[in-house]
Amino acid sequence: FFRRTYLTEGLADLLAQGLRRISGQSADPVVKLQTNFGGGKTHSMLAMFHLFSGVAPARLSGVEPLTKQLGISGLPKVHRAVLVGNKLSLTGHKKPDGTMIRTIWGELAWQLGESAGEAKEAYELVRADDEAGVCPSRLVELLRKYSPCVVLIDEWVAFIRQTYGHQTLPAGSFDANITFAQSLSEAFKAAPKALLLASL
Repeated sequence: FFRRTYLTEGLADLLAQGLRRISGQSADPVVKLQTNFGGGKTHSMLAMFHLFSGVAPARLSGVEPLTKQLGISGLPKVHRAVLVGNKLSLTGHKKPDGTMIRTIWGELAWQLGESAGEAKEAYELVRADDEAGVCPSRLVELLRKYSPCVVLIDEWVAFIRQTYGHQTLPAGSFDANITFAQSLSEAFKAAPKALLLASL
């Protein structure tokens, strides 16, 4: 990916921000990508996903100069979750381990845990709220437990928009999803070495 990607100044700045946040340096915990259609949001997310894939920075074309500039010699194991709004079910779906996921917060918890080999344990932190379709109360605990972590949410508005006017969806109401968006942003501020990258 990095061999085929030209690191523009904007993309390099974004990756540097991610590196700073995950390594414990001062950086914004939440990055909202807002560009025109075809403006590179998904490519930016892919770059962040691959940056924290566990591959040494020296093996990623163009990345090592960034890490040297920031004084970062290596990266820790980073737990990742990728949520794509127009690919998520509003009625729930079953994971390979049998876990029934209903909401975007259930999916987030399961994926973060799955990257650590603890999918069921992570989901348990939000299970009651996932089943009830209400905004979870243990987001900070979840993020701190699985930090360092990077969460990528693409097409978030496309997902939330589908819940408008429906009060009984397994995925939660429009209000519950709006509350979750706000709560998640605040939770990332309270969880060191946790980064949220979202496209709106």
